[in-house]
Amino acid sequence: MEWRMVWTTFFLMMALTTTVSYLSHSNGYELIIAVSMNLIATTLKLGARRTTGAMTMAASLVADFHLVPALWSFYYFNNPELANGLAWGAVVANIVSIILLMIDAILRQMEIDALS
Repeated sequence: MEWRMVWTTFFLMMALTTTVSYLSHSNGYELIIAVSMNLIATTLKLGARRTTGAMTMAASLVADFHLVPALWSFYYFNNPELANGLAWGAVVANIVSIILLMIDAILRQMEIDALS
């Protein structure tokens, strides 16, 4: 079992589900947790050597570049509507990232099966 992949997927799923929870409740603390989880997931994706790893890193960065300004707009500009719109962008980016992680896992398994 690849523990790095487990933790990356865990934090990515936490970021996605917490962002959806924020969109449901518009609670600023949930947004803080979503930003934290997404930043951790992005950090865990550093050093990926495969093309799909680079694409998941890019999708994670897109989500970061949506969630961090969402946090600013929620707390500093007192604009929850803008924060919600940006959070939706992060949700889409995280869904794309999860799809790419699934494709990467399938490709890895196919390589392992081909070697055996």
